Amino acid sequence: MEPKETVSGIYELLMKVIDAVEFEQKSSLHSRTVFLDEANRIIRDVRRRQPGLVLKLLETGEKDPSFLKYTSVPGHIERICEYMENINRALRALCTEGVRFSDKAMDEVNYLFVELKGILVSTSGTLSSGDLALAGRVKQAELVFSESARKFVLRHGERIAEGICLPRASSLYMDILDSFRAIAWHSKEIAQELLG
Repeated sequence: MEPKETVSGIYELLMKVIDAVEFEQKSSLHSRTVFLDEANRIIRDVRRRQPGLVLKLLETGEKDPSFLKYTSVPGHIERICEYMENINRALRALCTEGVRFSDKAMDEVNYLFVELKGILVSTSGTLSSGDLALAGRVKQAELVFSESARKFVLRHGERIAEGICLPRASSLYMDILDSFRAIAWHSKEIAQELLG
């Protein structure tokens, strides 16, 4: 496999992750497990293909050391997939256990889905174009995203104190927010690696 084809393979994996995020967001909006099933199928496919890319990147790096900066990217994608699975489990519990988030919590989750998708799209753009300015924007977007999530955690604490949020819903909400933050962090790390 040629070096550019190897990078293209990583880009394709990241685009599949974005597809999975979209399916999970649809599930959060419509409370349907069919979207979660599709997201799981995509995540399993990404995880199946990821190890082979690491080996190809190492081989490519032996021929052209400038490609070694990509070797950690599949590992970050693997971690992103793990957190996507956490989100999937939490959303599945919402669909199947009859657990409900408050309207405010649902607004927060859906806001973060949109922002996370933007970060992942920018990360994939950095990967495909090598645009260092775009990589810098990913880093900035991750900071803003993390701050928004931190504020939502504080608001969540207020809802718990007011008795609006029940323990099971609270646990699922925190799982989703923690996973969102981790995905954004790994996306930022991909951009950071590409900055070299």
